Amino acid sequence: MSCSGRLWWMVGPVVGTLLGVVDSVVNHVPVVLGEVGTARAERGGWSQAAEFASLVLDAGWAWAATAVLAGWLVSRHAPPVAEMLRGALAGGLALVFATAAYYGADLLFDGGAWWGMATRYWLIGSVLFGPPLGVAGALIRLPGRTGVAAALVVPAGAALQMALLPPPPDSLMAEPVRWSIWIAAAAATVLVARGIRGRNPLAPPADSGGPPR
Repeated sequence: MSCSGRLWWMVGPVVGTLLGVVDSVVNHVPVVLGEVGTARAERGGWSQAAEFASLVLDAGWAWAATAVLAGWLVSRHAPPVAEMLRGALAGGLALVFATAAYYGADLLFDGGAWWGMATRYWLIGSVLFGPPLGVAGALIRLPGRTGVAAALVVPAGAALQMALLPPPPDSLMAEPVRWSIWIAAAAATVLVARGIRGRNPLAPPADSGGPPR
């Protein structure tokens, strides 16, 4: 499936559905293994691995990154206005489908009703925040300060969330997750900074090995 072809509109639903299903599944690994009544720090290796993934995927920055990714994927080889429109639609659809898939998978594990207060709350949030995040993903392809600022949205959001809302301390995976995200955010920032010169149209050309003759 080409992200810039006729099926570009499917990128958001596909990416969002994957996020929602995987997030719900890793959250329920302790349930499947019968370790729900065990303290988080005393659970087995598989539950700890799922805990690591869960603390990452449950974070707001990870969902925001999904909308940004969708917007970036669909904006390749499109006219400027179409890039923004595609990015907005893909970002919104990504979060809407992620929310629907997440609570749909939860329903398979836990039963109950799919259309609850939490579902409505996050669907509204998806409609409000998904499109601008998708536009940010499309803007990453632009040169100059606009592209740089858009590229820093996800690492800055991840770092901010780790500073203000770190993982719960009762989890053995809290520190590994926190440090992993800090390192990943720093690495992403360095890569963006290194890419600024390459995308700057005013940057001098690379040395060709000597003066012309």
